[in-house]
Amino acid sequence: MATLALYAADAAGREKLAALAWDAGCRILGHAETPHALVRLMEHGAVDAILALLPQGGELSAWLAERRAPFIAIARSPDPGAMRAALAAGAAALLGPGAGADELRLALEALKHGLSIVPAALGAAPMREDRSFARDIEPASSGDSLTPRELEVLAALADGASNKAIARRLGISFHTAKFHVAAILDKLDADSRTEAVAEAARRGLVML
Repeated sequence: MATLALYAADAAGREKLAALAWDAGCRILGHAETPHALVRLMEHGAVDAILALLPQGGELSAWLAERRAPFIAIARSPDPGAMRAALAAGAAALLGPGAGADELRLALEALKHGLSIVPAALGAAPMREDRSFARDIEPASSGDSLTPRELEVLAALADGASNKAIARRLGISFHTAKFHVAAILDKLDADSRTEAVAEAARRGLVML
C-alpha cells in the first residue's frame, strides 16, 4: 500500500485528492495547503509520493520546491501549457483532470520503475511549440490513444518484462498480456517491443 501526502491550496482540492487516494487503496499521511505546511507534514513520516493538485496560477517552481518525495500532479484543466509547466518545474508524473484510481495506481507503479506518466494529449501539436521541452516528442495519431491497462502493460514493457512477467505483475492471463502487447505495437505502429518502447518515449507516454 502506497503512502501519500496530499497537497492542494483549497479545501475542495484536498477533499478531491483524498477521495482519489482512498479509491486507489493508498494510505494518507496528511494534507498541506502551502509549501511550508508540506515541509512540516513530511517531517512526520516517509511517503512514496506527494499527490498534488496543480495551483491556479502562481510560481510553480516555488510550489514544487520541497521535493522530499516525487510529485504526482493532477491538472485542474486540460490546458497543455499549464501541464507542461508542471512537468518542467519538477513533477514526476502528471494526470489529467478526470484521472481516477486506475490512473493513480499506474502512476505509482511507474514511479517504482523510474518511469513517468503523462497524458497522451501532451503529444498533440501544441506541445511541439515548446522546443526546449518537447524536442523529440511526436504527436500521437488520432484514435490511437492507449487504454489505462495498455499503459500499465507499456510501463512493464519499458522495464523489459516478458509477457509472462507482465501477466504475473498485472494479475492477468498470459494470453491477455500477449493481446495487450500486440495492441500496443499496432497503436504505436511498431514492429517490435523495443521499437514500441522507443516510440512511446518519443510520444511522452513513458520516460526512460
